[in-house]
Amino acid sequence: MNLTHTDRFCRNLDWNLLFVFFVLVEEKSVTKAAKRLLVSQPAVSNALKRLEAQFDCTLIERSARRFALSEAGRLLYEEAAQMRGSVSRIAVALKDVTDEITGHVTISVATHAESPVIDAALRQFHTNHPRATLSIQVVTSGDILTAVRRKTVTCGIGLAQNKVPELDYEMIYRERFALYCGKSSDLFGKQILTSVDVVAQPYVTFPTDEPGGDMHDFAVARRDFGITSTPVGRSYHLEELRRLIEIGVGIGPLPFHVAQRYVAMGRLWEIPIAADLPVFDVSLITNPRTCLNPSESAFIDILRVKIAERSIQERSYL
Repeated sequence: MNLTHTDRFCRNLDWNLLFVFFVLVEEKSVTKAAKRLLVSQPAVSNALKRLEAQFDCTLIERSARRFALSEAGRLLYEEAAQMRGSVSRIAVALKDVTDEITGHVTISVATHAESPVIDAALRQFHTNHPRATLSIQVVTSGDILTAVRRKTVTCGIGLAQNKVPELDYEMIYRERFALYCGKSSDLFGKQILTSVDVVAQPYVTFPTDEPGGDMHDFAVARRDFGITSTPVGRSYHLEELRRLIEIGVGIGPLPFHVAQRYVAMGRLWEIPIAADLPVFDVSLITNPRTCLNPSESAFIDILRVKIAERSIQERSYL
């Protein structure tokens, strides 16, 4: 039986060249890529030339001051990134083929993702599989989608404002953001405020609080209210943003259910404003094309059970 064109292409493709190309794009420098790969710079350059010859197109446009992917290069990089994610999981998947679940689970989580549902799932997973291990990466919701799509993590927990069609989403809980200030703010403790009072304050926020970002709806709502000044402070991490608000650098947004404990301690004050602030869904994000090891499957199953055990009203913090 003759090989198909696709089979011949797969047999003849040098997979090592794809990995060199992936690293080169990640590092954006032949010198840095060579150092990471522990090879010479000419070896990296030659690998790129061979790959471009194999595909008969330019993948990277390079000059003394320019390093840019061509359209073909961008498409190949996206495919190579997903392939790397799949290949990196092979050793782990084979290693974990035992009667006892001992594998590793990697979760990408948005900084504000706090819920008794998530806590219960983590606790139950550890109780059921004490020899399995976990790592939790705090990243932006946009980065979560990228990592899950590329299969470099088990799953993600974050906002899903800009959904990637090939991924699956299951809402864990709903949350609303509110504006807060610290004790040193002249707004602290005031029940009645005008929009002028609020708009005049310096503003701190998440970098994703902008049109087109993960917090697009909030950005639109607060701009409609009149808060349009350039933020004096930003942080991707909720705890650091809370610190800026609490010490009086500026007012800023926090998830209502997370901030309430600090309000109860007298360290933060929720600023009452008339604007309707949006509600966000925090979701479990998975890739149906990812080949999960037993520990990964077990964790996702447990989290799904914990989600199903509570009604949407019990999983909403509004």
